[in-house]
Amino acid sequence: MIEFVYGAKGSGKTKKMIEMANAEVDKAKGDILFINDRDKYRVTVDTKIRFVNSDDFNIKGEEELYGFISGVIAGNYDVDVVYIDNLLRIINANGPEDIEGLLKKLDVIQKKQEIKFVLSLSCDEKAIPECIKNYQ
Repeated sequence: MIEFVYGAKGSGKTKKMIEMANAEVDKAKGDILFINDRDKYRVTVDTKIRFVNSDDFNIKGEEELYGFISGVIAGNYDVDVVYIDNLLRIINANGPEDIEGLLKKLDVIQKKQEIKFVLSLSCDEKAIPECIKNYQ
């Protein structure tokens, strides 16, 4: 399953993602991974969740993010949920339409490994492209 949290910049997406992840700690069958590009949120994420600052691993694009996620999953078959906050900024996308290739790759992973992905996008509901609507 791939879910999205979207809204304008400053609309509370990160806060909502953190609340979702923290609420899922007791329900998840396995490990939860929370990827963000800012360290300041580390203290608000439950300590049972693996928080990753993408900048610490020089993740600056779609291929790097996909490779990182694949490596984490290959090394830990217990990953149940992956939250990726600030996705567009992490992959240096110009807009939400630029994530179509990544979505296709994540879709393959989530089906094979039964992993849930929750992605945040800084965009208006009206600006959601068709490639994202297919997952809603």
